[in-house]
Amino acid sequence: MRSITRKFQLLFIVAALAVAGLASCSKDNQAEVIVPQILAPGLQNGYDTIKVGDTRVISPELANVKNPTFQWLVNGVQVSTDSIYTFTPTEQGNYTISYKIISGNSMAVFYYRIKVEGKFENGFFLINEGQYGVSPGDVNFYRNGEDSVYQYVFARNNPGKTLGTTTEYGAFYNNRLYLISKQGPFVVADASTMKEVGRINQLPKDGNAFCAINSNTGLISTIDGIYPLNLQSLTLGSKIAGINGEVGGMVNTSTYIFVLSETSGLLALNPSNYSIVKNFGKADIGFAVTPDGTIWAARDTYLFNINPENLKIDTVNIPFPVYASWGFWNPGMLSASTSENAVFIGKTNSWLEEGREIYKYSVGVPSSLQTPFITIAAGTQLYGAGFRNNPVNNTLVVTSLKTPYANNNQNTLGIYDATTGALKKNVSYVGFFFPAMPAFNR
Repeated sequence: MRSITRKFQLLFIVAALAVAGLASCSKDNQAEVIVPQILAPGLQNGYDTIKVGDTRVISPELANVKNPTFQWLVNGVQVSTDSIYTFTPTEQGNYTISYKIISGNSMAVFYYRIKVEGKFENGFFLINEGQYGVSPGDVNFYRNGEDSVYQYVFARNNPGKTLGTTTEYGAFYNNRLYLISKQGPFVVADASTMKEVGRINQLPKDGNAFCAINSNTGLISTIDGIYPLNLQSLTLGSKIAGINGEVGGMVNTSTYIFVLSETSGLLALNPSNYSIVKNFGKADIGFAVTPDGTIWAARDTYLFNINPENLKIDTVNIPFPVYASWGFWNPGMLSASTSENAVFIGKTNSWLEEGREIYKYSVGVPSSLQTPFITIAAGTQLYGAGFRNNPVNNTLVVTSLKTPYANNNQNTLGIYDATTGALKKNVSYVGFFFPAMPAFNR
């Protein structure tokens, strides 16, 4: 039985209202009172959690009923007068379904509580490159606590539409998922339904990443500079002056916008006009942001940390070189904890041999870099961004492929405790997806 302490606990009210006839001196003249009974509500404890588009048939089991009439209300609005009710919600939310049965001169009432989740709520997404030259990119979804990965959720919810070639990046903002492919369209989808809500058929240059600035503006990085994007009209502005060549990761803070340029280096931009405030020098992967607000990037055997207020930069030595993601750009194997000041770094050798080890640097503790935090199974390799910290439940979500290349359709989704490194779950699934990065709608 579900605990009554659950957020959506059972509220069970059965009311019997009897109206007797006029009083009489004779017992034989009293009106008979018939009280209907709800023996079982038709849903266990009257509580359920379902997804948008799911159906629940509610059929209460009754007794002591004579010539009944029925009434069903959903959030106070009458929807049916049948003896049973079929509930098929089209929007997510919390619903109260009121059931009334009137029999003779009495009435019984029961209240159902149903939480309706979005089709893609309570989980996270996996952005996939797709198989180059064979299939476009797409998106998979993992629902927390389950043992399977829902595949091709963009294509399945948008018949006749596809993403571009090598979909390398996805980011959420205001319940929208912004998807960038290296070639082909830039696509925006509703995060709850995965229905496309807009697209730009072709960017001026091959796209890399997206960064939201505010509710009206975003930035798109490409192999030749950065373009501002109007989020309302989904139209591009002119390329930002002074930033040329390939640009990868970007992060927006309350003070500056940080961008990573292959030719110009790690830059801090003025958010009002995108002018360059400071150039910190070369970097190859970025960015990650720890809970204290520090911005992190890396190059060779150096981990850089930047104070976003005063733009002071410090360097931490790491015991292996990070692999530069330029050329065959991907978001990079760098992620920050959301519960402690710690950074996760992947040890990679090349884009063809992306390694099996993930290190965790606890800020101020150099010894934390001496041994791997996580080592994935032999015969597999990290791919793309490799991993990201899930801010919802403090786990590290890791994507890997079986080697050699012919076996790259054998995927493993690993979920690890981000504090201890303990494996919580491994989920295997098949398909030439080539996962680019996990993405979380928080």
